[in-house]
Amino acid sequence: MRLRSSADGWRGIIGQGFTPVSAGELAGRIVAVSGGKQVLVGYDGRRYGAAAGEVVARSAAAAGAAEVRLVPHLPTPTATAAVRLGHADLAVLVTASHNPASWNGVKIKLSPGCPPVADLERAIDAAPVWSGALDGIAVDAMDADELVSAHVADVLGKLPSIPRRPLRVVLDGLGGIASGTVVRLCGRLNWAVDRIGSWPDPDFGGLTPDPALPASRRRACERVLATGADLGVVLDGDGDRVFLIDGRGRTVQPAELLGLLLEHRHRRTGRAGTGVAVTVATGTAVRRVASWLGMPVIELGVGFKHLSPMLASGRVDAAGGGVGDLCFVEHGLDRDPLAALALVAELLQDTGLGLAELVDDLRHRVGGLHPFESRVDGGSDPGPLQRIGLESLRDNGLVESVEEITDIDGIKFWLPGGQWLLLRPSSTEGGVRVYGELAVPVVADAVVAAVETRLQRQ
Repeated sequence: MRLRSSADGWRGIIGQGFTPVSAGELAGRIVAVSGGKQVLVGYDGRRYGAAAGEVVARSAAAAGAAEVRLVPHLPTPTATAAVRLGHADLAVLVTASHNPASWNGVKIKLSPGCPPVADLERAIDAAPVWSGALDGIAVDAMDADELVSAHVADVLGKLPSIPRRPLRVVLDGLGGIASGTVVRLCGRLNWAVDRIGSWPDPDFGGLTPDPALPASRRRACERVLATGADLGVVLDGDGDRVFLIDGRGRTVQPAELLGLLLEHRHRRTGRAGTGVAVTVATGTAVRRVASWLGMPVIELGVGFKHLSPMLASGRVDAAGGGVGDLCFVEHGLDRDPLAALALVAELLQDTGLGLAELVDDLRHRVGGLHPFESRVDGGSDPGPLQRIGLESLRDNGLVESVEEITDIDGIKFWLPGGQWLLLRPSSTEGGVRVYGELAVPVVADAVVAAVETRLQRQ
């Protein structure tokens, strides 16, 4: 059984769609189609990760790669940086990122440090089953330390100077593999780190390793409040998503963080930038900031594979989604939490303010909207989704306010004041994801409940 294509790579249930054999077969197709010669293979702490990593590495060699290095617990952004810096021309990573512990999968990064373009991904999916012989093939293993050091140095080397304002930070790695890398960066930034969930755990401490979920952020919020830390940092399973918690225990939404950093760059450089690429699930705050700065906003489908080509083309020089994924072209063409944290450190040093104060100011200027996200089992055909959305808005007195309906990725309803509701088929776990921002929390809860009820009746 082949692994299922997702918003970022390929995924499957462990022991069903995902096995070392299916991961190795996919790796053979990836190398055969992409022509990668210098290949890094990494894996995270999920079940079958080490076994799959070994098979993937041997399959890559059998499929024609000239040099293959197997790197245990290699965070995805560090692998991306390694490709960008010329240490490899292809990285094949065994991970299911933010998905629950029952899932595993494969991601790839290619030169110059970005996800595969759509045509390449389709070619890999369309390629015939790969069945190369692995007998007698061995691969070299290496520690991630050298690559991590190069990644941290590259991030900091792109700043005019290294920020050194001392801060106390709670770091929750959610049982993934990226905490050590972030701790190393924090040391260079003069941040004292209080670590939780910082060692690889195949069960992720009973949580889903997705910082976009309130349940997965809760213990970091509680620790920030209990210890009086300046901020909290929550990572996903492979380290390419990050959420921040301010000193009052509040979540800084991804669109707010991107907006703050866009304004910071404008103050530092005196230039607004060429444009911002966002996904359909990105919040309104970044649109407001971009408008103030005179930057065009381009909305695309969910997944950084849609945003990265916009950065590479020069049409935009910043990009971000709604799941803690953001990038400034000065730091590469793919999401990188290390770059985001370095820029936050610079922002906090330059302003002398706390993160909570900066968020308060932005929310005052942007206007308060209540964000929400959930996943519901149910059908995902566009026709019924549009009907369900309209009926759910009508139940709550909002249907007459709908200004526009778009179908870039799912069905999105735009309402006054930057409010929106998105119903989107989940590419990995199935069902429908319900996202949005509405002005009144109780109305937002009622709309979500109405959508969920209708989806479950299908």
